[in-house]
Amino acid sequence: MESCLKCGSPMNAKDLICSVCGQNDYDEYQLIRNYVKTYPNSNAMQIANATGISISKILRFIKSGSLTVVDQDVHRRS
Repeated sequence: MESCLKCGSPMNAKDLICSVCGQNDYDEYQLIRNYVKTYPNSNAMQIANATGISISKILRFIKSGSLTVVDQDVHRRS
């Protein structure tokens, strides 16, 4: 039996994190997504301050491709 990479709890060997940590990640992702839908021009610091989710976790979601960054300057260059 393997241990969760986040909390160390025993879990199935096929997964990297346990179901509790996976659900926590999903819940935080949904919170970030909902915030960004309401405030689409927010930066990572604003999202972190509003949601209580760490900047490093927000940046991990971006790096993994779960969240995308839109360059607002591209839209202004018409």
